[in-house]
Amino acid sequence: MIFALSSNVCGVYWSSNIDTNSSHWSIYRESNNISFNLTSFVEGKISSVGSRYRSLNPYQSYYEEVRTNDVRLRQRTNALEGSYKSTDEIMMQSTVYPNDIDILVDKPIGTDIYKIEYENEQWPVFIKAGRTLVYSGKQINDRDFEGNNGDFVGANFLYNHDLSKEQRSIIWLQGMNATVLATNDTILSAEFKPTKYLGYLIQANTTGIADLSYRLRDSHYDFTHQNYPALSEGEERYYGSYDLARKIEMKTVFEKFNDTDEEVDSWLPCCGNGGWNDLALLDQKGFGTGAKEIFDCTCYKETTDD
Repeated sequence: MIFALSSNVCGVYWSSNIDTNSSHWSIYRESNNISFNLTSFVEGKISSVGSRYRSLNPYQSYYEEVRTNDVRLRQRTNALEGSYKSTDEIMMQSTVYPNDIDILVDKPIGTDIYKIEYENEQWPVFIKAGRTLVYSGKQINDRDFEGNNGDFVGANFLYNHDLSKEQRSIIWLQGMNATVLATNDTILSAEFKPTKYLGYLIQANTTGIADLSYRLRDSHYDFTHQNYPALSEGEERYYGSYDLARKIEMKTVFEKFNDTDEEVDSWLPCCGNGGWNDLALLDQKGFGTGAKEIFDCTCYKETTDD
């Protein structure tokens, strides 16, 4: 098994790779110390500009994108001739604490399984954004995308003659840890575990095509398809005149306790409480296959008095 880690001196990014005889897993993280507030207001008419020799066709374009530590916000609007009004607000804060990223490698005696844990990445990100838009005219296309470490929400409003929308989003990332179980031959499991939140609210009146989508990502890596599959996802399409309202909240919390913390439950699962199947692969390997009957209680037989 080959295990590698790279990091820059300023602590802005780090990456790691785990390679065995038959499988590969990697992680890449990047962040920065950023803090800013943006407010904008636009109102007017998109109209052609004439000169002595030619007339310039009217066109409006708006684009914004912020991204750090896989927390993303993206907006894009393109409009032809018509009346246009929009307001935008973005507040963002990203911090890189100077803590070292801890990488713990453990291989208990009697087992060939390595447990690799990545801990102490405290690079929080917070984004709060809002946008209102009112348009009437020849045609407008408006797209937005909010993402947080694999989770995302998106909306595309296409070929609209009249479009109005009000949109709010809050995205935060608190910290991240990851755990990989592997032997020299293969990676048994890999978990990517950020503590994060994505909240999204939109109300819109659309007269064209409205495509709405979302995805909540699983923390367990799928080595067959080489990705993190969706725990829940959805896609919707509306064509025509609609009043749409949508509210989505996605949150995952992974607590990391020290061995001395009172919250840690050191008991192993037994009869009626998950049993053998709830034990981690590393624990199963450590106890040996003969312990299965103890944990799932198939060895238990009721005794009666003679």
